[in-house]
Amino acid sequence: MQITNQTNQVYTPQFEALHVATCGKLNIYKVVDQADIGYLKTLPQKIDMKKLMPGLTKEEYERWHEMLEYAIDMMQSPGNTTYFETLNNKICGIITCFPDKTTVIDCICTWPIEFGKKVKFAGKSLFYKVFKDFDKNKGTRIKLDAITNGPYDTVTKYQELGLKPTSKVYNTKLEMEINKYKVKEILNVFERIINYKEVKPKYIDIKEIDIN
Repeated sequence: MQITNQTNQVYTPQFEALHVATCGKLNIYKVVDQADIGYLKTLPQKIDMKKLMPGLTKEEYERWHEMLEYAIDMMQSPGNTTYFETLNNKICGIITCFPDKTTVIDCICTWPIEFGKKVKFAGKSLFYKVFKDFDKNKGTRIKLDAITNGPYDTVTKYQELGLKPTSKVYNTKLEMEINKYKVKEILNVFERIINYKEVKPKYIDIKEIDIN
Protein backbone atom coordinates (compact mmCIF):
# COMPACT_ATOMS: atom_id res chain seq x y z
CA MET A 1 0.00 0.00 0.00
CA GLN A 2 1.34 3.43 -0.91
CA ILE A 3 0.26 6.89 0.15
CA THR A 4 1.01 9.99 -1.91
CA ASN A 5 1.19 13.26 0.03
CA GLN A 6 0.57 16.76 -1.24
CA THR A 7 4.16 17.14 -2.43
CA ASN A 8 3.72 14.03 -4.61
CA GLN A 9 6.28 12.13 -2.59
CA VAL A 10 5.45 8.47 -2.22
CA TYR A 11 5.46 7.08 1.31
CA THR A 12 5.33 3.35 1.87
CA PRO A 13 4.14 2.55 5.42
CA GLN A 14 5.83 -0.25 7.29
CA PHE A 15 4.43 -2.67 9.85
CA GLU A 16 1.48 -3.60 7.65
CA ALA A 17 0.05 -6.89 8.85
CA LEU A 18 -3.04 -7.97 6.92
CA HIS A 19 -6.27 -8.61 8.83
CA VAL A 20 -7.86 -11.59 7.06
CA ALA A 21 -10.37 -13.30 9.36
CA THR A 22 -12.20 -13.42 12.67
CA CYS A 23 -13.18 -16.29 14.90
CA GLY A 24 -15.61 -14.93 17.44
CA LYS A 25 -13.54 -12.39 19.36
CA LEU A 26 -10.30 -13.62 17.83
CA ASN A 27 -8.72 -11.71 14.96
CA ILE A 28 -6.38 -13.44 12.50
CA TYR A 29 -3.64 -11.57 10.64
CA LYS A 30 -1.20 -12.52 7.91
CA VAL A 31 2.43 -11.44 8.08
CA VAL A 32 3.18 -9.59 4.84
CA ASP A 33 6.18 -7.35 5.47
CA GLN A 34 9.74 -7.69 6.72
CA ALA A 35 8.96 -5.01 9.26
CA ASP A 36 6.21 -7.27 10.62
CA ILE A 37 8.80 -9.99 11.10
CA GLY A 38 11.11 -7.56 12.87
CA TYR A 39 8.36 -6.59 15.29
CA LEU A 40 7.25 -10.17 16.00
CA LYS A 41 10.84 -11.32 16.54
CA THR A 42 10.66 -9.68 19.97
CA LEU A 43 7.88 -12.03 21.10
CA PRO A 44 10.10 -14.67 22.76
CA GLN A 45 11.66 -12.00 24.94
CA LYS A 46 8.27 -10.63 26.02
CA ILE A 47 6.12 -13.74 26.51
CA ASP A 48 6.80 -15.45 29.86
CA MET A 49 4.94 -18.76 29.97
CA LYS A 50 5.52 -19.11 33.72
CA LYS A 51 3.55 -15.92 34.31
CA LEU A 52 0.67 -17.10 32.13
CA MET A 53 -0.04 -20.73 33.05
CA PRO A 54 0.49 -22.32 36.49
CA GLY A 55 1.32 -25.89 37.40
CA LEU A 56 3.95 -26.89 34.84
CA THR A 57 7.47 -28.13 35.39
CA LYS A 58 10.58 -26.12 34.57
CA GLU A 59 11.24 -28.41 31.60
CA GLU A 60 7.69 -28.01 30.30
CA TYR A 61 7.91 -24.22 30.48
CA GLU A 62 11.22 -24.33 28.64
CA ARG A 63 9.84 -26.61 25.92
CA TRP A 64 6.78 -24.39 25.46
CA HIS A 65 9.03 -21.37 25.08
CA GLU A 66 11.24 -23.24 22.62
CA MET A 67 8.21 -23.79 20.43
CA LEU A 68 7.50 -20.06 20.38
CA GLU A 69 11.11 -19.37 19.46
CA TYR A 70 10.95 -22.00 16.72
CA ALA A 71 7.75 -20.49 15.31
CA ILE A 72 9.43 -17.11 15.10
CA ASP A 73 12.51 -18.63 13.46
CA MET A 74 10.44 -20.47 10.86
CA MET A 75 8.38 -17.35 10.18
CA GLN A 76 11.54 -15.98 8.60
CA SER A 77 12.03 -19.00 6.31
CA PRO A 78 11.72 -18.08 2.59
CA GLY A 79 8.39 -19.12 1.10
CA ASN A 80 6.65 -19.63 4.44
CA THR A 81 3.21 -18.23 5.23
CA THR A 82 2.61 -17.02 8.77
CA TYR A 83 -0.58 -16.09 10.58
CA PHE A 84 -0.93 -14.71 14.08
CA GLU A 85 -4.02 -14.04 16.13
CA THR A 86 -5.14 -11.68 18.84
CA LEU A 87 -7.76 -11.52 21.56
CA ASN A 88 -8.58 -8.08 22.91
CA ASN A 89 -5.71 -6.78 20.76
CA LYS A 90 -3.19 -9.03 22.54
CA ILE A 91 -1.35 -11.60 20.48
CA CYS A 92 -2.08 -15.15 21.65
CA GLY A 93 -0.99 -17.49 18.88
CA ILE A 94 1.10 -17.98 15.75
CA ILE A 95 1.28 -20.60 13.01
CA THR A 96 3.78 -20.83 10.17
CA CYS A 97 3.83 -23.23 7.24
CA PHE A 98 5.25 -23.85 3.79
CA PRO A 99 2.24 -24.02 1.42
CA ASP A 100 2.49 -26.47 -1.47
CA LYS A 101 0.72 -29.56 -2.78
CA THR A 102 2.08 -31.10 0.40
CA THR A 103 1.83 -28.29 2.92
CA VAL A 104 4.25 -28.53 5.82
CA ILE A 105 3.18 -26.86 9.06
CA ASP A 106 6.48 -25.98 10.68
CA CYS A 107 5.11 -24.79 13.99
CA ILE A 108 2.05 -23.62 15.87
CA CYS A 109 2.21 -22.04 19.31
CA THR A 110 -0.57 -20.53 21.41
CA TRP A 111 -0.58 -19.10 24.93
CA PRO A 112 -2.93 -17.40 27.43
CA ILE A 113 -3.29 -13.65 27.71
CA GLU A 114 -4.74 -13.95 31.23
CA PHE A 115 -3.19 -15.98 34.01
CA GLY A 116 -4.35 -19.59 33.93
CA LYS A 117 -6.93 -19.09 31.16
CA LYS A 118 -6.38 -20.76 27.80
CA VAL A 119 -7.77 -18.85 24.84
CA LYS A 120 -10.73 -20.79 23.48
CA PHE A 121 -10.28 -21.95 19.87
CA ALA A 122 -6.84 -20.31 19.63
CA GLY A 123 -5.24 -23.36 18.04
CA LYS A 124 -8.28 -24.55 16.10
CA SER A 125 -8.81 -21.17 14.43
CA LEU A 126 -5.22 -21.03 13.18
CA PHE A 127 -5.42 -24.59 11.87
CA TYR A 128 -8.75 -23.76 10.25
CA LYS A 129 -7.18 -20.86 8.36
CA VAL A 130 -4.33 -23.03 7.08
CA PHE A 131 -6.82 -25.77 6.13
CA LYS A 132 -8.91 -23.21 4.22
CA ASP A 133 -5.87 -22.02 2.28
CA PHE A 134 -4.86 -25.61 1.55
CA ASP A 135 -8.34 -26.53 0.29
CA LYS A 136 -8.56 -23.40 -1.86
CA ASN A 137 -5.16 -24.15 -3.41
CA LYS A 138 -6.17 -27.79 -4.07
CA GLY A 139 -3.40 -29.32 -1.99
CA THR A 140 -3.10 -33.06 -1.51
CA ARG A 141 -1.60 -33.51 1.96
CA ILE A 142 -0.61 -31.62 5.10
CA LYS A 143 2.22 -32.75 7.35
CA LEU A 144 3.61 -31.64 10.69
CA ASP A 145 5.76 -32.89 13.54
CA ALA A 146 3.93 -33.25 16.86
CA ILE A 147 6.15 -32.81 19.90
CA THR A 148 5.87 -35.53 22.50
CA ASN A 149 7.76 -33.88 25.36
CA GLY A 150 5.81 -30.65 25.71
CA PRO A 151 3.47 -29.42 28.45
CA TYR A 152 0.36 -30.74 26.69
CA ASP A 153 -0.69 -33.77 24.65
CA THR A 154 -0.34 -32.39 21.12
CA VAL A 155 -0.76 -35.79 19.44
CA THR A 156 -4.33 -36.17 20.74
CA LYS A 157 -5.14 -32.57 19.85
CA TYR A 158 -3.94 -33.07 16.30
CA GLN A 159 -5.84 -36.34 15.99
CA GLU A 160 -8.99 -34.37 16.84
CA LEU A 161 -8.12 -32.22 13.81
CA GLY A 162 -7.99 -35.29 11.58
CA LEU A 163 -4.24 -35.82 11.47
CA LYS A 164 -2.83 -39.33 11.84
CA PRO A 165 0.66 -40.49 12.89
CA THR A 166 2.93 -41.80 10.14
CA SER A 167 5.73 -44.35 10.62
CA LYS A 168 8.27 -41.58 11.27
CA VAL A 169 8.86 -41.42 15.03
CA TYR A 170 11.70 -39.55 16.72
CA ASN A 171 12.87 -39.08 20.31
CA THR A 172 10.76 -36.01 21.05
CA LYS A 173 8.34 -35.84 18.13
CA LEU A 174 6.40 -37.86 15.58
CA GLU A 175 5.24 -37.02 12.11
CA MET A 176 1.51 -36.65 11.46
CA GLU A 177 -0.43 -36.01 8.28
CA ILE A 178 -3.89 -35.43 6.83
CA ASN A 179 -5.10 -35.84 3.24
CA LYS A 180 -7.29 -33.49 1.24
CA TYR A 181 -10.47 -35.52 1.76
CA LYS A 182 -10.12 -35.46 5.54
CA VAL A 183 -9.34 -31.73 5.42
CA LYS A 184 -12.67 -31.09 3.69
CA GLU A 185 -14.41 -33.16 6.33
CA ILE A 186 -12.77 -31.26 9.19
CA LEU A 187 -13.57 -27.93 7.57
CA ASN A 188 -17.24 -28.89 7.43
CA VAL A 189 -17.22 -29.96 11.09
CA PHE A 190 -15.42 -26.91 12.41
CA GLU A 191 -17.45 -24.51 10.30
CA ARG A 192 -20.34 -25.24 12.66
CA ILE A 193 -18.24 -24.84 15.80
CA ILE A 194 -15.77 -21.97 15.71
CA ASN A 195 -17.65 -19.09 14.08
CA TYR A 196 -14.86 -18.44 11.58
CA LYS A 197 -15.43 -15.58 9.12
CA GLU A 198 -13.14 -14.22 6.46
CA VAL A 199 -13.12 -10.44 6.25
CA LYS A 200 -12.23 -7.99 3.52
CA PRO A 201 -8.43 -7.86 3.83
CA LYS A 202 -7.29 -4.71 5.56
CA TYR A 203 -3.80 -3.54 6.41
CA ILE A 204 -3.15 -2.54 10.00
CA ASP A 205 -0.17 -1.05 11.78
CA ILE A 206 1.26 -4.08 13.53
CA LYS A 207 2.74 -1.78 16.17
CA GLU A 208 -0.81 -1.35 17.45
CA ILE A 209 -0.85 -5.06 18.43
CA ASP A 210 0.05 -5.68 22.08
CA ILE A 211 2.81 -8.29 22.36
CA ASN A 212 3.75 -7.62 25.98
